[in-house]
Amino acid sequence: MRHLPMMLLLLAVCGCSVRTGETVQSKGSLVPSLDELSPVWVSVDTVDMEPSLRNFRSQALTNKDMTSLSWLADAPYSGGYHTGTLRVGEETPVVTHFRWQPWQALRKSVQEDYTISSATRMVVDEPVILWDITLDEIRQSAPVSVAIDHIGFMNKFPDREWQWWYPYPTLDSMTTKRDDIIENIRDHIGTGITSAETEVVELINGKPTATTKRAEWPSDLDILADDSYRTEINDGIILVTENTTGVVTGFRLFSATDSIKTYRAGATSYFSLKDNSSRLQYAMAWGSSRSDVLDKLGSIEFESAWEEIETEWKNRWEAIFEPGNAIISGTFPVLETDDKKAERVYYTGPLTMLYLMNTNLPEHDKVFLTGGPRWGASITFFWDITEWSTLWATVDPEMMKQHLRSWVQIDPSSYYGKDNFGGQGVGNGYSANYWALFQMLRSYLTISGDNAFLEEVVDGKTVLEHMDHYATNWKRISIYEENSGMSETFRLADFGDDEWNLLECVPTYKHIVPSFNAGYIWMMRETAGFHRLSGDESRAAELESEAEDMVGLLLDLYAGDGVWYSLYPDGSRIEVRHCLDFMFMGRYLPDDIPESIKKEMMEFVYRELITDHWMRAQSMDDIAAADSDRPDHGPLGAFDGWPAGTMDALAQLGYPEKALDFYHKIEPVTHEGIWAQAHEIWGENKWKPSGKVRIAKRGWHNRESSAGIAMSQVMLKNFFGFYPEVEGDPIRQHENWSFDGTLYHVKYKGDYYTLRSSGNEVIMEKEN
Repeated sequence: MRHLPMMLLLLAVCGCSVRTGETVQSKGSLVPSLDELSPVWVSVDTVDMEPSLRNFRSQALTNKDMTSLSWLADAPYSGGYHTGTLRVGEETPVVTHFRWQPWQALRKSVQEDYTISSATRMVVDEPVILWDITLDEIRQSAPVSVAIDHIGFMNKFPDREWQWWYPYPTLDSMTTKRDDIIENIRDHIGTGITSAETEVVELINGKPTATTKRAEWPSDLDILADDSYRTEINDGIILVTENTTGVVTGFRLFSATDSIKTYRAGATSYFSLKDNSSRLQYAMAWGSSRSDVLDKLGSIEFESAWEEIETEWKNRWEAIFEPGNAIISGTFPVLETDDKKAERVYYTGPLTMLYLMNTNLPEHDKVFLTGGPRWGASITFFWDITEWSTLWATVDPEMMKQHLRSWVQIDPSSYYGKDNFGGQGVGNGYSANYWALFQMLRSYLTISGDNAFLEEVVDGKTVLEHMDHYATNWKRISIYEENSGMSETFRLADFGDDEWNLLECVPTYKHIVPSFNAGYIWMMRETAGFHRLSGDESRAAELESEAEDMVGLLLDLYAGDGVWYSLYPDGSRIEVRHCLDFMFMGRYLPDDIPESIKKEMMEFVYRELITDHWMRAQSMDDIAAADSDRPDHGPLGAFDGWPAGTMDALAQLGYPEKALDFYHKIEPVTHEGIWAQAHEIWGENKWKPSGKVRIAKRGWHNRESSAGIAMSQVMLKNFFGFYPEVEGDPIRQHENWSFDGTLYHVKYKGDYYTLRSSGNEVIMEKEN
């Protein structure tokens, strides 16, 4: 085993941009409060995805009625169908307005005879949910009859795989199959409709597949009558027990009822409201035993529990910006700027990170989930989290190292991530995996300064050997044959004929594509730097030479007009007008691209991708645009990591001012909620730059997702230039441009630094 030179192990912060500064006190007063950052009320006719709830262990999605939740997941527990609706008279009031806040989901329904509003909160770190409902502005003299269903359709699945499609209970016991039954129930909730001729999407062989047929789903009475459960009332608490596993779901009412009617899988409570303004409050809990659930519900003092939820969220929010906090091993850097649009975009990142934090999964003390609640309730995707790896390495380096040790043991050719409940690799092999894992290792090493980690043996190889393996994987998937007469361009990596392994819904993006080949060139160059650190100049030179040879081959795939070809084994070249090639070429090979091509790439991204407030992942002029209509990768929206990646590419290509302009453009989307799996462009102007933007649900998307945290990384990496090189200065200065602002508490090689950006220069000062 090689040993790193002691001089390099002790390598300190270097470069003329680094200074020793004065003592820096807490900068918490600069951080916007959660109230300031909270999204606004949105009309239901502009919403595609309803707000969610989380509490660092559980998650659920609200529905279009006033009380019910679906996709309730708390591994190993999960819920089927929904938790029960509220009715006024014989009608289920439908939501007219939603508002999401980190600690609660708000619903409002304005009806002809009354207005009703509800707030739903999860008790932090506990399997408990609270509801507070207000019925007011009653425009009738007679008492108002209200009924609330309490459906306890919960079970646990400790021995099942928790894939992206996690298990949940059904009338047929259990399923992991994803069809549209729950979504059809959610879309028709409270209507009494239980079937429709519709396009049904099912997960078949891991891929969403659409068919048209008569879809059917159970009624609420069917669910309540399921004989897999039994219900009793114990001292006013409704207890629903699953007969086989003994899982108990309980409901406690804090408002006086007229009566309670029990079913097998739940109960209905009835109220007569005589006052012009009336409140109804209740709680739900679940667990493995009757006594546990009774204890949890019996100990609740509603008003104090209700307030403590908001207080705890606000305390944790403030904590993650303070050095030495108990939540993360670094801090999320504090931004000070007069640029209010940029400030809001930036702080939406840490809010997303905190919201996706889960501290109740057995594999790690803390994880950042990729998505949820509909999908991936326990999963971390390599591709999503690597989009903000530079930021993660300064925010929580200890957590990052722990996770990387684990992930290096997962075969990237077979799995796209890890299940943090069962501990296994999940999903299929993604072409992005080798680059994603490499980029995270590179980020951790260059920012932590933990060069000894290069020699640590994990799963039979040193970390440096793993990185070398990742960087040269392109050779193992190349289809080039020596002395066969094949074009030299076929030496590049061929990612196979299954588009699902690349962009999933873009059928032409497969085989030899520019994006990840550019990634391999960058990976080899970076690996050369790490070998040079370890004293192996020969291997470093070899990798750099191979990378240089690949550059020429890759440029051969340029199609003109700012876009690139995919090369197929039969020699055909298919033009693909997608943001992924712009992003990877711009981020990783900016100095290798001829100026004429750069100019055309810039013209392409502004002509065909960037819109007034978001972007298209794929150009409307792409030959496969009509076959790629999914909000994350198609022409009517983008995965939330793509705007950040595009800004990164703009900055690396020498246009940071354009990246900042794009940063400002997307600020309005933060008023609906935090970063999502994708935002879609919709409405009558969706084919124009002025199309409206919203969080996407169609295409089986998640309400929130982690890749968008990269928007905050853009601030750190691109506007402040913090991108430490393997052997160089931590700051990359821009020429003739600067962002006016300061970043405090940037953790680098074990110390905290303040980055001050102004006057075409970034100064990095060590904090005392």
